[in-house]
Amino acid sequence: MRRSLSLAVLVAGLLTVGAVSAAQPAAVPDDLGQRLVTTYAAPATQRLDADARALAQALASLCKQPAAKEAESVAARFRSVVLAWSGVEFLRFGPLVEGNRYERIAFWPDPRGVMSRQVQGLLADPAVTALDAQALSARSVAQQGLPALEFVLYRDGGVLDTARQGRAEAPDCGYAQAAAGALALQTGALAQAWSAQGEYARRFSRPAADNPLYRTPREVAAEAIKALSTGLQFARDVKLVPALAEPYQDSRARRAPYWRSGLTAPALAASVESMLRFHDAASWALPADEAWRVEGLRRELVQLRDVLSSLEAPVGDLLQDPEGRRQLTLATLLLKNAKDLLDQDLAPQLGVTIGFNALDGD
Repeated sequence: MRRSLSLAVLVAGLLTVGAVSAAQPAAVPDDLGQRLVTTYAAPATQRLDADARALAQALASLCKQPAAKEAESVAARFRSVVLAWSGVEFLRFGPLVEGNRYERIAFWPDPRGVMSRQVQGLLADPAVTALDAQALSARSVAQQGLPALEFVLYRDGGVLDTARQGRAEAPDCGYAQAAAGALALQTGALAQAWSAQGEYARRFSRPAADNPLYRTPREVAAEAIKALSTGLQFARDVKLVPALAEPYQDSRARRAPYWRSGLTAPALAASVESMLRFHDAASWALPADEAWRVEGLRRELVQLRDVLSSLEAPVGDLLQDPEGRRQLTLATLLLKNAKDLLDQDLAPQLGVTIGFNALDGD
């Protein structure tokens, strides 16, 4: 309960539209929401859905004919889904928070190991063989989504290990297929919501006095800035800082996302690249003498992306290597700088104030 509450507060961000330091906030174009939908949110969620469905198909093929080639195909598809999800997860509002959809796709962080305990218990239950995507979708969110799939695929003796030996263990393979199918149900609903036919996308694109969600373009801008601000802070304070705690221990690496699959750094790089593209899609229209605020944030995001993109090793190796640790530490500094530039320089110019959020501490 405490976890759900804290994440809800984090996402809310206590962001308001109102009095700002700028004497006169810059105008927000009427088509801001439309541009963010058509140039970013819609294609990003469609890509995620397509990749999730491709993963489900690859798993079906592996479970039918287990082999090393099929295992590599599933691993590649899983990587694609993780990177696509990393481009969507910061859009933590609207359809992504309906019906616990975020947690159904990515139940993380999970400091108490709820996912692994529940999944292992489920695999030990003979009834697991009867599970399909729909049935799994009705169960605990900890048993669904990418962390659960990563566990069953990449653990010692998991689906990928056994497939490379030409075997497919019935409980594990059946559960993996159900989990991939359940994931595709969520990504499909998310892509539909952000599509041209989706009700949420229409409301985000067309703020109006009678719109129950967004009355003005500035409210759309506030939602977009909140998403970026929270995404940057989540990447730093939840994904990176706990893993970098001193002294180094093997368990530190397990505090990072996707440590089993070795995708921690690539996922972080994809997330930052996506926030950069979202920032570019917004094309914030500040006066000429204030345009440096937009470009300053962009430069910080580009540098951050480049730092993270240079790191392909598993997070445990990076944490033990002095240069790897230095680069990860640099990433935390750049994340903080980017958030400060967004919150303190850009947001006020657009008439947006970002207040206290749950990750700021007491």
